[in-house]
This record gives sequence, structure tokens and C-alpha cells, in this order.
Amino acid sequence: MRQRDMSTELLECAKLLIKAGADVNFIDLDGDSYVTVAAKFGYPGIMKCLLDAGANPDIPDEYGRTPVEFAASNGSRDMVEMLFPLTSPISTLPDWSIDGIISHVKHYGLKPRDKQKCAKRRTELKQKALKAFKEEEYFIAALLYSCAITLDPSPDEYATLLANRSLCCLRTKNGRAALPDATMCRRVRPFWPKACYREGSAFMLLKDYEKACKAFADGLKLDPTNGDLANALSPLLHKLSEG
Repeated sequence: MRQRDMSTELLECAKLLIKAGADVNFIDLDGDSYVTVAAKFGYPGIMKCLLDAGANPDIPDEYGRTPVEFAASNGSRDMVEMLFPLTSPISTLPDWSIDGIISHVKHYGLKPRDKQKCAKRRTELKQKALKAFKEEEYFIAALLYSCAITLDPSPDEYATLLANRSLCCLRTKNGRAALPDATMCRRVRPFWPKACYREGSAFMLLKDYEKACKAFADGLKLDPTNGDLANALSPLLHKLSEG
């Protein structure tokens, strides 16, 4: 049986929460409505579910940015088309059309954010994510790390957030979701052994043992004394040698 990706799990959770009477216009601790969160992270299924349940697509974040602008910023034309007929015209967008919204955001970007406020929010989200992870609430932790990623982290912090989100996926045995974060983490911090370990672990879950072996070996080249990498690589080499 194929593993279901995180978006499928989240969509099912959203449907259950709505059925149970959850407030579809709830504002989270990051100042975002659920519709904004769906637009930020590219979940069209959850977006449709929320809109069908009567969610308000006009609720802006604390910087005045609306869900349709986030959808356009992410290149999610399908979500822009979904939101457009339900969203009130935005006065700062001169061409109020689907193509006009996408073009405007592409050329001018989103409204700027306060760096100090972003840093404070990232710290809060990381603390909450760590607490959720320790309580084995891995989906919640992954979502919190996702929110922190959107708040302009430095390259090194971005890599750490990717590594942490990848680990959340690894703990749920979802190698397909863990791998992209691990691979991006290696690109952002190519000399970080932990990034190699995350990527190798994801390949192990996917049963791609040769690529896992290479990732672990690359990490050991960076840090020959790393016990986790050595312990992961040794039995893997033995397994591959046996054919």
C-alpha cells in the first residue's frame, strides 16, 4: 500500500474538524486564518473544504496580506481561481482579475514584514513545534515548522527548520514527504552532516538503499567521527554487499 502524503492526512483532519463544528474563520497564533494557511502552503483540497464550509477569504494577516495574494505569490493559479469570485476587490491591485492579481504579485511581491516581529514569531513557533514533537504530535510539529519557514529565516535557520520538518515526516514513516526537505536542506547547507543523515534516512524509508548509502557516506566525509552516520552506513554496506 502506498503511503499517503501529509496533505491527504491534513485534508481528512480538516473535514473531521469542520464536521465537528470547528470555527473555519479561526485565527491562529501566527495571525493567520485557516484559509491563509491553506494558501501559504499550497493545499487546494483544504482550501475548497474551508470555502465550501463558509470560510471568509477576505481575512488578512497582520500585515494586510490576503489569501488570494498568498496563492498568487506561490504560483497556485488553481487556488487564485478558487478564491477570486469569493474575494472582495483589493484597492491596491489595479487590475482586479485572475491574471491581474498574479501579475501584480509576481512583479511587486507581497507587502513587507517587520523583521523583529518575524524573528519573535519564529522563536515562538519553534518552541511550540518542539513541544509538539516531544509529545509525538508530529503532524502538528511539522505544520508549526512550516509556519516558521515562511517568516524569513536566515539560510542556516531555514536549513535547520527543513531538517526538523523532515524528521517529523520520518517519525510518521513518510519517506516521500521527508525526502524533499532533506534534499533542500543539503542544498542550503551542503557541508552539514545532519542534512546528509536526514536524506539518507528518507532514502532508507523509500528502500532506495544505494542512494541512502551515498548520503550517509557523504556525511561521513564531512564528519568522520559522526557515530549516527557510521552506525547507519555500516549495516547498509553489509546489506548491499550481500546483494
